[in-house]
Amino acid sequence: MHRTILVFGLIGITPFAVAGEDVSDTLEGANKIGSSFKETLLSAIDVDFYKFTISTDRKNPEHDTSGNITVTLSQKAPPSLNPNSGWQIELYSEKNLAKTLYTAALPETSLEVKFEQGLSPGNYYFRVSSLDSVVFPAAEYTLARQWEENAYYERQPNDDPDNATAITPNETYYGNISSESDIDIYRFGLQAPDLVSISLSQKTPGINSTLGWQVGLFSQPQTVDVLSTALSGTLEANLDVGMHYLFVKPLPQTEEVSQDGDEAEAETAQKEEKTAPVGRTYQLVVNAPSAPPAQEDCPFTFTYAQNPLTNRWASFSTPCDVPVGWFSQETAPETYEVCPSPHATYTLPKMDELGTITQQGRVKIPLLDFKDELGNVMILRVELQQMPNINPIQFTPDILKVLRTIEAE
Repeated sequence: MHRTILVFGLIGITPFAVAGEDVSDTLEGANKIGSSFKETLLSAIDVDFYKFTISTDRKNPEHDTSGNITVTLSQKAPPSLNPNSGWQIELYSEKNLAKTLYTAALPETSLEVKFEQGLSPGNYYFRVSSLDSVVFPAAEYTLARQWEENAYYERQPNDDPDNATAITPNETYYGNISSESDIDIYRFGLQAPDLVSISLSQKTPGINSTLGWQVGLFSQPQTVDVLSTALSGTLEANLDVGMHYLFVKPLPQTEEVSQDGDEAEAETAQKEEKTAPVGRTYQLVVNAPSAPPAQEDCPFTFTYAQNPLTNRWASFSTPCDVPVGWFSQETAPETYEVCPSPHATYTLPKMDELGTITQQGRVKIPLLDFKDELGNVMILRVELQQMPNINPIQFTPDILKVLRTIEAE
């Protein structure tokens, strides 16, 4: 029900007469956009929807297919002289159609507008509409997108802890604030207590000192403000072992406002406004001296890691196999069950005096996670049975029990 209401919120402003002329005026009829698409708005209340998908790697679920999209909305020269006429483009995630990930405007007096945004796998929509409710651009526009797969960009939507972008200490990541109300949330794990420094920087400073970012940790009261005129800012904090969450949001500004009344008794109130360097790319790095360096060649060493969302533990054959953002250690946790369980057992076959097998060999795995192509996770109890006169242990479906199913969102 929640999602249905959101969808209607997006398409409800489209008149049925226009929708009948242009099927892309609805989410259901959105054009599937490749690298580019050309179209013309039919009226000031016409809208065009486009859909694209960032797919997961089904053959290798551990492969991170997230990255960065560059979007360009343009028109051919010469530009118009009417500043009231133009196009607006909005980027939405199918996970939250009520909130735009990015909004940009192209008045007819300009030739193009461009923006970037880090995205995770999923379905996304562009919405192109008129800037004005009366006049509209008669010219043809071109919508183009370029995709770069790169695990070091923020992954929208990441405006709450449950969807925080996982990052690895001592690695540089890239992001941007897409609106005045945007907030970017990241998570990282520590295997040992450490004095951590969180640095936010940019390559080229701006000229507006009222714009900037604020960086902070959810577990700590202190924050650091980084003006758009500065190259960088750093926040230091002593952190314990475990998972930690940090945020990057628009710089809060305070402005003195005089109250009505006698001038001698007038009080000064503080009005808070957010001023964000929208679209300006920042670089973020969490420096943690205790964090192990990245290993290109990982030896076979059992590593135990905890999922930050479910708090479930899993074992991996090498440290390189641990997903980004998981807390890991070399020893099995004492108070948690691990999947696959370290308590898995193997019972040898039993034979009588004549060499006849009287009891088959059996492997028992108390807990095992299985993820299907739709993203549903099943927690299984598995037994593997050794068939008579066959050395390899074979799987028998009748001794597999599903303990719990977690459906994909």
